[in-house]
Amino acid sequence: MLRPDEVLALSRDPTRRLGPARVLAAIVFLAISAVAGGQEADEAVVRLRATADVGLSDASPRDRHAGDGKARHLKLRSIQDLALIRFDAAPLAGREVLEATLYLHCADGEGLRYLRVSTVNQDWEEGSPRVAYGPPDGATFLMANAAPRALRPWAWPGSTVADVIMSSGNSLGCWGQRRPYRDGWIGVRVAPALVYALAARDSDGLAVMEGGSPAMTSHYVSSAQDPGFEPVLEVRLGRPLSIAPAAPCFAAEPALDRAHVDSGAIRLCIEPADHVFCWRIRLDGQPVARWRVKHPVLRGVTEFCLEDLEPARPYDIEIVAVSPGGIASPPARRTAMSSPSLPRRLALGPLEAMSRKGAGVKSDGALCVWPVPGLVKISPVDARPLDTPLASDHAEAREGETNTVWDGTSVCLFGARGETVSYQLVIANAGREPLRGVAVRPQPLFGPDGARIDRTNVELFRNWYARNRRELWQPAYAIPMESGEVFSIPSVEGRVPGQRNQTVYLDLHIPKRAKPGRYSGVVAVGSNDGAEVELPVRLEVFDFALPDRLSFWPELNAFRVPENAHAYYRLAHEHRCVLNCFAWRPRLSGSGRSVVVDWDEYDRWVGPLLTGEAFADCRRAGAPVECMYLPFDDSWPTPLSPETYRYDGPWPGQGDSMEHITAHYVNGPFLADGLTSEYHEAFLAVQRQFIEHFEKRGYTQTEMQCFFGNKAAHRVLYGVNVWWTTDEPYHWDDWLALQYFLHLWTRGRGEADPRLWAARADISRPQWQGRTLNGIVDAVYYGAGGFSGPAMTRRCRDLARETGLNVRCYGSTAPDTSANLRNVGALVAAWLDGADAYLPWQTLGTDRALDDGDAGADGGAALLVPGDRFGLPVVADLRLKAYRDGQQLIEYLTLLSERHRVSREEIRAAIEAALGEDAPSDLNRLTAWQLAELRRRVAAWLAK
Repeated sequence: MLRPDEVLALSRDPTRRLGPARVLAAIVFLAISAVAGGQEADEAVVRLRATADVGLSDASPRDRHAGDGKARHLKLRSIQDLALIRFDAAPLAGREVLEATLYLHCADGEGLRYLRVSTVNQDWEEGSPRVAYGPPDGATFLMANAAPRALRPWAWPGSTVADVIMSSGNSLGCWGQRRPYRDGWIGVRVAPALVYALAARDSDGLAVMEGGSPAMTSHYVSSAQDPGFEPVLEVRLGRPLSIAPAAPCFAAEPALDRAHVDSGAIRLCIEPADHVFCWRIRLDGQPVARWRVKHPVLRGVTEFCLEDLEPARPYDIEIVAVSPGGIASPPARRTAMSSPSLPRRLALGPLEAMSRKGAGVKSDGALCVWPVPGLVKISPVDARPLDTPLASDHAEAREGETNTVWDGTSVCLFGARGETVSYQLVIANAGREPLRGVAVRPQPLFGPDGARIDRTNVELFRNWYARNRRELWQPAYAIPMESGEVFSIPSVEGRVPGQRNQTVYLDLHIPKRAKPGRYSGVVAVGSNDGAEVELPVRLEVFDFALPDRLSFWPELNAFRVPENAHAYYRLAHEHRCVLNCFAWRPRLSGSGRSVVVDWDEYDRWVGPLLTGEAFADCRRAGAPVECMYLPFDDSWPTPLSPETYRYDGPWPGQGDSMEHITAHYVNGPFLADGLTSEYHEAFLAVQRQFIEHFEKRGYTQTEMQCFFGNKAAHRVLYGVNVWWTTDEPYHWDDWLALQYFLHLWTRGRGEADPRLWAARADISRPQWQGRTLNGIVDAVYYGAGGFSGPAMTRRCRDLARETGLNVRCYGSTAPDTSANLRNVGALVAAWLDGADAYLPWQTLGTDRALDDGDAGADGGAALLVPGDRFGLPVVADLRLKAYRDGQQLIEYLTLLSERHRVSREEIRAAIEAALGEDAPSDLNRLTAWQLAELRRRVAAWLAK
C-alpha cells in the first residue's frame, strides 16, 4: 500500500523519484485512485453536489473566448473541450479521505474510456450564459474571468486554463477508466490528494477531461443546472484529522537566476514538516496565486521561486502550513529582498542603416560583375533581388548598388577564425550573343606580417536554378566548381528562359590559425572573348575562433538513410549542420532475453560517424556527428503482434478503416498489461548491448536518442506496425504510451550517462505536458505551437527549469518561395528563446527537386538532393548555407554569453534595442544588412 506522502507525490507526478515497483504501483493507484482503509467506527460517506460549473473549449479561436456557465450540459472531448466543477467542500474539513468517486450523468458514454481529474490552481467565475459558446462574462479557456470590468488571467499574461490544471501550474491530477452505472451515470475514482485540496481550499473545484480518441467524439454530461443529474463527488471519510502543523521554517533570498529584464525574483526554501499538505503564502499582505506555490516534495527541502516581482525591494513574506484536513498553522514571517532585474549592461548600439550608393558595376565589354550577399536570391533574368532588400530600405535595387559585401569598389568581408564567410558574384551578359568561357579565379589573401590565406580556402559554386512553387526561376542549389572552370551565359543547358546572368557562390573559410587583422586580395572573372574584371577583396579576421563542436545544432531530420549516406553526412557537417536519419538498424538474431545484436555492418556504416573518421577531410576534422537516432521504436527490436501485445481486436493494415484505430484507443490494454515479458526482455537486452558495445568501441561523443516517433494513423495510412501516437502526442492514451516507453528506456539504461543515452520526445502541445514526463525524458523538441509566441515560449522555459530537460525545437525550413535569410532568423530566435537545437522537418529531396524545388521533397524542404546529374553523390540547397550562417552567428552569441556572463534574455533585449524602429515583427524577417551589422557589433563586444 502507498504511504500518504506518496499519495500526494503520485497525484503530481506518477514517476517522480520512484523505482520500478513503485511506478507500477503508481500506475495501478492512479487508475483506481483508491487507498485501502479498514472499517472504522467514525467512517462516513458524504455526497457533494456541484454548486457551479463551466465548460471551456480550445477547439477554435472563437471557442477560446466563449463560456457556458449556466448551460445544462458540459462537453468533454479529448484536449479540446473540458469542464470545471465546483463543490462545497466544507463537510470534508478535518477528516481523513479513504476514497472518492466523481459521478457524472452522461447522455452517451460510447467511446469514452479515460477520465482525467485535477485541481484548479486559480479562482474562476462561472458566468451567466445559458447556451454553449456564450458571451465571455465568466471563465473562458483564455481567462479565469473574461468579464470586461473584472478581467483575471488564469496565471501569467497569455496563459490559459491549461496552465493551472492537469499537473501544470503546481496542480494535482489523476486519471482512471470510467465506470458505467445505471441510468446513464458514470464514475471515476479520484485521488484522495485532490479531495484534500478541496478541503484545504487549495483548489477551486475540479477540472475534468476525457481521454479522447481519433474519432474526436463529443461526450455531453449534465451540469449543475440540471437538477437531479448534476455532478456528484462521493467521498468516504475516515478518522478525524485534528493535528495542526507547526509554523513553517523557511529561508528566503534574492533569486537573480530567475529574474528577467524588467522584474526580480525571490527563492523560498521551506523545511520539511509533519502533517503539511500545502502552504498559503502572502507577499506584503497579498495572497500569492496557488499556481506559483509548490506542494511539499516527497523528501527534503521544498524549493521554488516567486518570479515577476518588482526588482530590488524588500517584501514581507508570510507562510502558513495547511494540513490535509484544512487546519492552518500559525504564520511564519520574514522580510527578504527580491533580486534586481537582469542588468542591461550589454549595449550593442543602434544598428546603422546602410546608405545606398550609386552603381558599382565592374565591366569589360559584355562582361559585367558585381557582388551581393550570399543568401540573397538574384533573378537570373533581370538581376533584381527576389526576396529581400540589399540596403536599408525596400526600394528596388539597381545593378551594382552597394550592400553588405560591396562598398562600390571592393568586396568587404569579416569573420572569426574557423568561420566560413560568403558572397555571390552576379556575372551578367550585357551583350546580345551568348557569353562563353566565363571563369572565376579567386586569388590568395595577404595579411599582417606576411600572413596568407591560400586560395584553397575559397570554394566556388555555380548556382543551379530551379522553379519554386510559384513557378519562378531562382537560384536553388550550389554545384561545386573548380577555380577557372568555365560556363556560359545563358547556360548551355538552356533551362532558364531569358537568362541574362549567372550567380556564383564563394565560400571563404578562415583558417583557425589565421592571424587576426586585415587581409586583401582579388577575385578575377574572365571570358573567352578576352574580357576580364578584377575585384579587390578585403577581409577582417577577428581575434576569436568558432569551436569545432557545435554549441547549437541545426539538425537536419530525415526519415530514411540515403544511398551514399556518408557523403550526405559530410556535406551537412561542412555546413555546421547535423544530419539525423531514422534509423540505422543492426541485424538481430534470437528473441526475448536471448536476442543478439550483429554489429559488423552497423560498425562499418555508423562507426566512422561516431568517431569522426568520416569527417577526417572536413573543415571540422575529427568532430563526430553530434546526435543520432537509435533504432528503437514500437515494433523494434521485437515486432508487435498478437503474441507480443495482448490485443484481441482487429489488426488493420494499410488502407483499412481508421475505425479500427479508434477501437484500439477505446478497448486496447494498457501497455504494462498488454506487452509480454518477451517484448520487455528483448528491449532491455538490446539496449544493454548497445551501451556495452559503444563503451567498448569508444563511441562516447555522440548523443544517441531513443525516440518513439510514430503516429497511430500510420498503421492504416502507410502500413506501419504501430498503435500509438508517440510523436506529438494528442490524446491521453498517446501520452501514456510515450510515458511508458520512455520510462522503459530510462529504467533500462541504469547508470549509463543520460547525455549519451538520451530519452527524447517531440511535443507540439507543451501546454498539456505538465508533469507527465518528469524524470523520464532528457531532451524535448518542441514544435508547431511550442515556440509560436511568448506564452508558449514561457511554457517551454518553465518545463525546462522544473525538470532539467534540454529544450530544443523543430519546425519547417522557410519554403522555396521565401527568403533564405529567414532560416538564419529562425535559428537565432530559437536560441534566444532557450533552445539548443533547431530541427527542420524532412530535409532529403529527390532528383525532381533540381527542377521543381520543394515539390521534390516529400512534404518537407529539399536541402540535400542526389547529385547524379553533376557526377556527385549529393548537392546542397542554398538554404543549407543559411543554416550554417545562423549557426555561426549563434556561436558568436554563445561566446558573448559566456565571456560577459549575460543571459539569452539579456541578449535578446540588447538586439531588440539595437534594431529599434527597424525591428521586424519577428527575427525571421531580419535583412542582410541587419544581420551583418549584428555580427559586427557582437564581434566588437567579444574583442573587449
